Amino acid sequence: MKRTQSRFSDKIYTFKIILEHIATLSVAQKMKVASMAVKLNFSKIASFGYNGTYPGCPTNPETEGEELSLFPGKSGFLHAEDNMISKFQENDPENYMILQTLSPCRDCTMRLINAGFKHVYWINEYRETDHLEIFDRCSVKYGTIKNLINNGIS
Repeated sequence: MKRTQSRFSDKIYTFKIILEHIATLSVAQKMKVASMAVKLNFSKIASFGYNGTYPGCPTNPETEGEELSLFPGKSGFLHAEDNMISKFQENDPENYMILQTLSPCRDCTMRLINAGFKHVYWINEYRETDHLEIFDRCSVKYGTIKNLINNGIS
């Protein structure tokens, strides 16, 4: 049993590293966020996304980047979850876990539920977390990747 738990932890840790590298692709100046859908048996990465805008977006002279604003929550970027969900092409989202660098905002929590995902885990928590109880009402397993490594998927 210990070897199985260790192997599970090794796999989660490896996907965590991949996720952190994906986040670096974001051009956000304040917060780079990534989201990835991984098959529960670790056999496939079905989709990933990071926060950003559309290809070729012009630089905003006020922010000196692509953001509309540097005010928290007002960047104008699509969220990592939006980009990940838009690329997800599988028919069985309940058999995938979502790994993220940041816990989802309220709107993304609802988007992940509507897309059919039943497992959502993150590295760091977003500044607002009261809305995460929505996952409880919808029977979605969720929490930090650290807890996932310690407890596994039940």
